[in-house]
Amino acid sequence: MKKHKLLMDPVYDEFILIERNSVLEKLLDSYYLQRLRYIRQLGPCHYVYPGAEHTRFQHSIGVMWLARKTLNFLKMKDYTITEELELSILTAALVHDLGHSPFSHALEGVILPEKHETLTLKALNLVKEEINLNEQIYDSTAKILTKTHPLPFAYQLVSSQLDCDRLDYLRRDAFYTGVSFGKIDVNRILVSALIENNELVWSYKGFNALEAYVMSRYQMYWAVYFHKVNLSVQVLMKKIIERLKELIENGEKPEIDSILYKTLKEKSLEHFFRLTDSNVIASIYNLSCESKDEILKDLCNRLVKRNFFRTVEVKPAEVLELREKVEKAGFNPKYYFDIVEPSKVAYSYYSPSEAEIIKVKTPDGIEELSSVAPTDALKTLSRKVSKVYAVIPEEIN
Repeated sequence: MKKHKLLMDPVYDEFILIERNSVLEKLLDSYYLQRLRYIRQLGPCHYVYPGAEHTRFQHSIGVMWLARKTLNFLKMKDYTITEELELSILTAALVHDLGHSPFSHALEGVILPEKHETLTLKALNLVKEEINLNEQIYDSTAKILTKTHPLPFAYQLVSSQLDCDRLDYLRRDAFYTGVSFGKIDVNRILVSALIENNELVWSYKGFNALEAYVMSRYQMYWAVYFHKVNLSVQVLMKKIIERLKELIENGEKPEIDSILYKTLKEKSLEHFFRLTDSNVIASIYNLSCESKDEILKDLCNRLVKRNFFRTVEVKPAEVLELREKVEKAGFNPKYYFDIVEPSKVAYSYYSPSEAEIIKVKTPDGIEELSSVAPTDALKTLSRKVSKVYAVIPEEIN
């Protein structure tokens, strides 16, 4: 009888099973995946929702578990899923976030000028060497992560408009923030999975759960991911790192963690993959007391003492005027002003006008989700909302 590692997941109220001595267990115990224990899933969102302390590690395991469930449902419907393909999909699900910076999307592209997807592929290569990952599994996993796999459903399970990644983070983020509207019926959605022409589609029998998913995604978008305080803290953290980088480029050595210093100074990938939230937050606390640079010290103190920037909705024509107002008040706009447009950042609500859509199998054929809805509710929620936020010091009226 096979032995399994049992990981209790409070989000799904069940054990996640990982076979002992398997590739998945080796991945789980690898240096690079274990690093994700110390990177919060929602970055600095815990400043708004104190319970949001969950990590990328928990999320990665959750995505793998949902992918495994979906594959089991598909096999029960007599779809052929080879052992190699299954392992590749589960591997991709488990490693898909390896490239995240400390505080996740808040500092993505700031510490190192690369997207987390690019860094994930570099981490996968390092993991391959660490655990001696089979070349075929490595190659197939890389193709899933880059969406170049010859079977589209393989990567659509991990990255698409309705995938195991989104299903897990919506459910998990709702659980840990305490909000009610992200509690979607994950199992009803997964059991609705079908494959048509090697594409992932969803049975119309699961329509109610699919509709609730789109609604929950929209509500989480505005209530959690783009909560104004969350946006302001993200900007503040970004400005702190940008100021640090400028000082280091000018030959100074700020009073920060040595790993963070080497990463910023040398743009070192080796040191980047040693960084966690702890390195950054410890540096910020130290700088709030010890920094000789007035701007950096002030920015760090604002974070430590929760004197965050203010986020205000503005019209595009007002941006320049507000920036000048910040400058006249004695603040350097390079570090005390920013513009955030929710439609251009990592999280998004569903839009049927995008290249990727949620496909539903009906008695009449394959159709886009909102087009088979009996009301216009989904179309209304999917309309593009163009908002522009200015992030400015609280002192500015």
